[in-house]
Amino acid sequence: MLGTKNTTYYRFIRDDGALFWLLQATGWIGISLLTYLSLSVPYDQYEWSYLAHNISQSLLGFLLSIPLRYIYRAVWHWSIYPRLAVVLGVAIVFALTWSALRLFLFMMMTGETGLWSDFGGWLFPSLFVFFTWAALYHGIKYYQFVEREHELAVRAESAQRQEALRRANAEAEAREAQMQLLRYQLNPHFLFNTLNSVSSLVTAGRANDANTMLLNLSTFLRFTLESERMTETSLREELSAVELYTAIEKIRFSDRLDVKLEIEPGTLECAVPSLLLQPIVENAIKHAIAESEHGGTVQITASHAEDALQILIDDTGPGSTASGEGDQTTNARTKGVGIGLQNTAERLRTLYGEAGTVRSLASPLGGMRVEILVPADLRLVSEGGLS
Repeated sequence: MLGTKNTTYYRFIRDDGALFWLLQATGWIGISLLTYLSLSVPYDQYEWSYLAHNISQSLLGFLLSIPLRYIYRAVWHWSIYPRLAVVLGVAIVFALTWSALRLFLFMMMTGETGLWSDFGGWLFPSLFVFFTWAALYHGIKYYQFVEREHELAVRAESAQRQEALRRANAEAEAREAQMQLLRYQLNPHFLFNTLNSVSSLVTAGRANDANTMLLNLSTFLRFTLESERMTETSLREELSAVELYTAIEKIRFSDRLDVKLEIEPGTLECAVPSLLLQPIVENAIKHAIAESEHGGTVQITASHAEDALQILIDDTGPGSTASGEGDQTTNARTKGVGIGLQNTAERLRTLYGEAGTVRSLASPLGGMRVEILVPADLRLVSEGGLS
């Protein structure tokens, strides 16, 4: 109930018309009381005629000052000096008019005569009253103007913040959806290749190897499902996933596949996109190891490069197909794989902008090198991982 009363009062005060009439009535009633206390009481003027004159002059002033509101409103947007001239001139004219009328009423209602010579004494308080009226009108109107401008600014700022928040949420949702889409593209790609390998092992009569591969595949897929909620993980967890993946591939290639890790210890807790390395290692195995009669080596190196984490994936061939140019990001092998490096580049761009890059180079091992640069954020993203 109290809240309803406060709301009603606030709306009443904010209403220009209601506020004007409230202050107009209160002001002239106050002048009437002030006149009674300062003139009638000290001079023992308690007769009805004096009281009636007091009320009449206040009522006359109330009616005379009403047009001032519309005149001052009309010149509100004028420049300062013309507006000041109009405000003062109109106040003087209305003060003269009120002085003459209330002096005339006083003589008529009290029976006193010969008071026109004292007109200056009546004019001075009239000027004070109408100048005060003009000052209060402009002061209140200016205060309302400032308050409304402030309210508009606050509303505009609030709207901008809400819009920025909506955009940030929309961008985050779109980014998450894009990351999920890229991950869903990667997982089936690997799954189909592995199932084909299991089928080949079964056909070749290598049931134990096929069973081991299926168990490893189950563990690897469990890891990918547990990391679905994360866009990033630690390099330590990512390497564990790669080791599990290569264990699956080693069953297929036997001793033809050699995987080496050269990891700088301080990089293990750096954050990287989850399942970042698996498609690149898969690319190397498919196009370098599988096509070589004697197999080969895949080497993963991680180190700090200034403020970035540098990850290199090298393979031994069967031969380099990269152009060797530093800015070359696509070549025959990446076109053959199609989705691997392209998705990697897109994921890095989505997560890190220009701070995340991937490029292919000629490897010192004789095959291709994939270089990945990401910000070297030392934070543990996942407390879970492979068990």
